[in-house]
Amino acid sequence: MNVICSCQGRNLDKFIQPHILLILSIRPMYGLEIINELEKMPMFSGSRPDPTGVYRYLKRMEADGQLSSEMKADTPGEKPKKTYSITEEGKNCLASWAVSLGQYSVDIIGLVSEIENVLDNENK
Repeated sequence: MNVICSCQGRNLDKFIQPHILLILSIRPMYGLEIINELEKMPMFSGSRPDPTGVYRYLKRMEADGQLSSEMKADTPGEKPKKTYSITEEGKNCLASWAVSLGQYSVDIIGLVSEIENVLDNENK
């Protein structure tokens, strides 16, 4: 049985929110397009994100006012799809994420350095 340890970094589901906001800041998209774009992002390493989880986030983000949606068909006669757009609230949230992630990166670099120092001292 393969157990994925959270230490492998694959359980960073909270980071899906800024990814979705970033994707939708480029242009409105429907759910499957968002999933396809997420798959291309470095955090997902070419792995397809769980569609159920993505749709759960989209619903939550819409309820929080970060996204809006409308039923839209790409061409006449095509079945309409729920198309998501980022709102002003979503843009503000994305800007907050940029600040938070910048601080996280400083904190993570410091933590990695401390871990490496401890491990180096153990190996001496």
